[in-house]
Amino acid sequence: MTRATLAGLPTAYYPEGRAQQRPRTLVPSEGESAGEVVAALGRHSRDLDEAWSSLDGRAWSLEMVEPPDNPDLGSSDLARLLLLRLTEVEVHGSDLGLGLDDWSDLFVHAALPMRLDWLNSRRVNHRQVDPSLEGSWLLVATDGPSYAVTLRGTRVESRPAGPASVSDAVIESSSRDLLALLLGRAMRGQPRTAGDEHGVERFAAAFPGP
Repeated sequence: MTRATLAGLPTAYYPEGRAQQRPRTLVPSEGESAGEVVAALGRHSRDLDEAWSSLDGRAWSLEMVEPPDNPDLGSSDLARLLLLRLTEVEVHGSDLGLGLDDWSDLFVHAALPMRLDWLNSRRVNHRQVDPSLEGSWLLVATDGPSYAVTLRGTRVESRPAGPASVSDAVIESSSRDLLALLLGRAMRGQPRTAGDEHGVERFAAAFPGP
């Protein structure tokens, strides 16, 4: 995707389509050993590092243009692609349950505002949602930003807000746990809430994560 964007060519997150290609990325190829999987990961990681090491600030802001017949990410620039890859490393690393360190502060504080801003153009990653759900939530990070998220029909507005903004529900927690809520993962601590007593559950149902 990086090389195609630099060349001004359309590019897709899953060139063969998400439904067809993604399941194959989650399991070894037929006859592929565990050692070969690790070796392939190393090769692809080195290729990606080589492609990204040469980029400057202008390049990171270039927009990735998807093929009209294979939309997936929506409007995105190369900088967002970097955060998506970092998400895969950090979050899926924890998903494996191997006792790895928790998400890094760098990842949390870069990914949280990106995910909140992205709600304006991409509510969910091809998952079914209840179309009747509506509401407004004030997400307050105890160590980061506050965002007001409003859902009316299919329209989402997510914007920075002050802690006194009016909403149906207030959800206050660490940046790490608010990011977990957005990614459909378990929150480590108990959030402080106000307003709608089911605010956390309703938010998770309205925005079930990627």
